[in-house]
Amino acid sequence: MLFHQSHQMNLQDYLVSNYAIAGTAQIRQPEHEPGVGSSDSLDQLLRQKSGVLNKKLEILAAEIWWRLNISARNLVSVDRDKALIREMLTRLDVAARYQMREHQDKGIFYRKLFELETEARSEQVECWRDVVMVMRDFLTVWEAHEQARARAMFIENVGSGT
Repeated sequence: MLFHQSHQMNLQDYLVSNYAIAGTAQIRQPEHEPGVGSSDSLDQLLRQKSGVLNKKLEILAAEIWWRLNISARNLVSVDRDKALIREMLTRLDVAARYQMREHQDKGIFYRKLFELETEARSEQVECWRDVVMVMRDFLTVWEAHEQARARAMFIENVGSGT
């Protein structure tokens, strides 16, 4: 038998079970099972095509995970910068109350805070734009992989006479 599963999986189950996309960058190696008549060139061709498609899926899943990871790190960095600016604004307020600084000095910090907010929004949009592009490729390859699996099961069932 070329493939274990005869049922269709949804994309989320497929990503989580096969590619550990939920948080680890560990990628499973494709499993090749010896099939009945594995010397048959058609079986070898289908297994090879499935292996190539599986590798593509692994790479695309890893790309999605890394893009989300990079975006999360960038957003954490922006949040830290915003917290520092808010702290500086608080100190300026205290200094202005005691006539050590002018309230006008806060304008620079408010502009920087606004720039950081804009940067965070841009990061989120760019991340999702990247993920959508990779996801489109992932779905195309996943469809081809599922078609190869279906062909293999069909050929196996026709070949065994069931």
